[in-house]
Amino acid sequence: MNAGWITDIGCVRTNNEDNILIDEKQGIFLLADGMGGHNAGEVASDIAVKEAYAFILDRLGRTGREEDPLEILEAALQHAHAAVRAKALSDSSLNGMGTTLIELYIRGDAAYLCHAGDSRGYLLRGGLERITRDHTVGDSYVASGQMETQKVPPRMWHILTQAVGTSESPVPDKKMLELQPGDLLLLCSDGLTDMLSDADIEALVIGHRSMLSEMARALAEAAKKKGGKDNISLIAVRR
Repeated sequence: MNAGWITDIGCVRTNNEDNILIDEKQGIFLLADGMGGHNAGEVASDIAVKEAYAFILDRLGRTGREEDPLEILEAALQHAHAAVRAKALSDSSLNGMGTTLIELYIRGDAAYLCHAGDSRGYLLRGGLERITRDHTVGDSYVASGQMETQKVPPRMWHILTQAVGTSESPVPDKKMLELQPGDLLLLCSDGLTDMLSDADIEALVIGHRSMLSEMARALAEAAKKKGGKDNISLIAVRR
């Protein structure tokens, strides 16, 4: 397995509230984009990736009945939610904190994804395809037919309908993909996707697909050149 990754503060923020965790040997890749005042977002994202990772490792290491990887990922996300929520309730300065969380587990020729929030997953197979949906008010309006895409107020694309650690328990999306030779998976925070279109991302991914570490740097630098208004984090994985 080959992976490249980066997390960058961007051009505007004074701290980085994103966190990533990579375990190439086990095939576990996690990315979280925290939110909350007074640096609470970085606390939430740090707790989320660490707690989810420990949970996944523990469940994968158990002997006996073979478990569905998607069930493990969902349980890990719910475990992370409870841990972030408990920390926020224990410290008033962290009240209201939360985070997105996207989990990727690769085993053999299968990729398993589970996520809550608006951090995205993409698959490059010929062209670039988005394989997650954003959990935002704007996306829910469009999906339900309540509003056309072009009529959604810009701020609605940034209001999350679910996240890890907030008062409501998340209902994550889950997906399993059968991988093909040459497939590339990309996880990223909205610090990348708010600055670059899917077409921009596709061009850079294809142009740097042979060196994933260079791809990660090129994508982050391109987002910064467009303004870098948020933290930028991404993980690229090729099986």
